[in-house]
Amino acid sequence: MNWAGVYGNNNVAAQMLSDLSLSNMESLAIEPLTQQLNTLQQQLSTLQSGSSAWTTLQGDAGSFLTGLNNLASTTLQAMQASTSDPNVATAAADGNAPTGTYALTVDQLAEPEIDGTASTAIAITNPNAALNLSTATVAFVVGGTTVSIAVNSTTTLNQLVSAVDQSGAPVDAQAAQSGSNYYLKLYGTQTDQTINYINGTVALSDVGIFSSTASGYQLNQVQQATVALVSYQGATVSNSSNLYTNLIPNVTLSLASTGSTDVTISPNYSQDTQSISSVFQNFNTWVKDTENLAYAVNPGSTATSSTSGSYQFNNNQVIHSPVPMMDLNQVASQLVGYRNAQGLSLGTLGITYNFKTSTFSVNSSTLTSALESNLSGVQQFFQQLSNTVSPMTQNFSQASTPGVAADAITSDSTQENQVNQQISNVKEEIKQAIANAQSQYSAFVKTMTTLAESQNAFNSFTQTQQGNNQQGG
Repeated sequence: MNWAGVYGNNNVAAQMLSDLSLSNMESLAIEPLTQQLNTLQQQLSTLQSGSSAWTTLQGDAGSFLTGLNNLASTTLQAMQASTSDPNVATAAADGNAPTGTYALTVDQLAEPEIDGTASTAIAITNPNAALNLSTATVAFVVGGTTVSIAVNSTTTLNQLVSAVDQSGAPVDAQAAQSGSNYYLKLYGTQTDQTINYINGTVALSDVGIFSSTASGYQLNQVQQATVALVSYQGATVSNSSNLYTNLIPNVTLSLASTGSTDVTISPNYSQDTQSISSVFQNFNTWVKDTENLAYAVNPGSTATSSTSGSYQFNNNQVIHSPVPMMDLNQVASQLVGYRNAQGLSLGTLGITYNFKTSTFSVNSSTLTSALESNLSGVQQFFQQLSNTVSPMTQNFSQASTPGVAADAITSDSTQENQVNQQISNVKEEIKQAIANAQSQYSAFVKTMTTLAESQNAFNSFTQTQQGNNQQGG
């Protein structure tokens, strides 16, 4: 509002209205509340950052502990399987597979049924054209599912294909092409599942599933459904698919063709080495995140030229507590110092600790050699190491209270709830303060406009009197 334009430039009340706008009054009213809100939001952000940091460290410790416990149970029993002829079969083994070499012969592969040829009773040159079929119901059973499709003179080949595919039966349909003509082709999607046709033979003959002969109708079968047959240890073992999971205990055998092959099962020391390495990579991640989130100075920073020395402070630090670093160092000390009764230690296994970086490194060659020469001894070592290290790590990593990280997260969460409630309260106060300011401004405008009008009326009266006096004089 241009108050001077309404009441004139020399109107005192108009000038006061121009000097104090509604936004000015609202800003003045909520200024202390806005400062309080900003402070609370900063507190909330700090708490959320702290909670997130504790959650990260909790997860890091948990990943390390889970991996270490797995080493103590079954992880160090990795086995590998290979075949002398992968064109016949391939194999995979789990940790309980028996070592050795096993001879077998694939006599027959499991195959799905395929029906349909270009020998159709009618010529089909367009799969979208009406077939002029007699009204009937085409029906067949496969995999325990009955497919029934009503056909008539307007039915097209593509409509038949769509109806079969939408039936839910383990069979796929195709409008196959031979030269310029089309025909129906049905593919079983499961081996050892025959397709039994129970109705609509004439219509199926029209589209190529059957052929009419002097003695009746003959099924145009391209491939018969068969089971897999494998000769193994003097017996023939059948299977409904080409995937055997019980021929050799804990070995999965995938058949590819008929023929003979040997399956060799042996320890996978390379996989065991990788499993152990990943555990200490998890520990190193825990170290990195702890130094980044809960350590006051950047590790490895150099002292500047000063008599007492100075450090590069860590701007990423959000946990201002010595507990994360202290607990991590204690776990590291337990890992480095542990030696079992047989004299095994992490060092003898090729796992060394760098005291400068607080991280572990793994010499894969040394570790693999130790596994090859004494797998059971290494397994026992990690069982004992896990028993030693687990209690403290568990106390830090467990998700439920009491626990180091869990207690901190719970405390931050409680404070976050309190601050969020305070923020809600302040926002309500701001709304009320704005409403009050608007009400006060309205009253202010009403008073000032009355004064402005009074001043203008007085000025007008004065000017009139002055004019009268001049005329009279």
